[in-house]
Amino acid sequence: MTFVDLGRRPLPDRKIWGPPMQLLERFLVRLDSWPWSAVSRVVLGFAIAPICRVIAGSHDRVWVELALFVALLMGLRVIPALLRGVLPFSAETRAIWFQRRQIAKLYDSYQWQKLFWIGLGLLAFDVIGGPQTGEQVITGFSLIGGGAGLLLWRRSKAGVEIV
Repeated sequence: MTFVDLGRRPLPDRKIWGPPMQLLERFLVRLDSWPWSAVSRVVLGFAIAPICRVIAGSHDRVWVELALFVALLMGLRVIPALLRGVLPFSAETRAIWFQRRQIAKLYDSYQWQKLFWIGLGLLAFDVIGGPQTGEQVITGFSLIGGGAGLLLWRRSKAGVEIV
C-alpha cells in the first residue's frame, strides 16, 4: 500500500487506481481540504458582496442580494458536478470526491459548516466596504447557520475520516 500526500488514507497499488493525480487534480483536492477549504471560502465570501453590488447596482436591494446569494450557493453545487461529469479526472480524484459527497449526504452539518467560512469573508468585506442591509442579512445568516453547522460537525465527525 502507498500513501498519498493529500491525506492519511492508504490507497491501493497504482495498478488498480491507474495513473496518479495530475497537478490540477491535486490542487483541486487540496483546495477542498483543511485549511485551504476555509481559506478559499473566506475569499469567496469576501468577493460575494462586490459582485452583488455590481449586478444589483448601487441600490441596497435585499431580495436581489438574497437571490444572487442563493444562486451562488446553487452554482457551487451544480458547476463542480458538471465538471466532474465532463472532465477526465483520475480514478483516485473521483474516489476522494465521492467519499466527500457521501459524507455530505450523511451529515448536513458538513455542508452547513462551509457556510461559516463564507460568512467570515462577508463579514470582512462588511467591515472594510461599508455594509448594506442585504449584505448584513446574508452575513448574519451565514455566520449563525454556518457556526451552528460547524459546531455540530466538529461534534459529529469523531468517527469520520475526511481525505
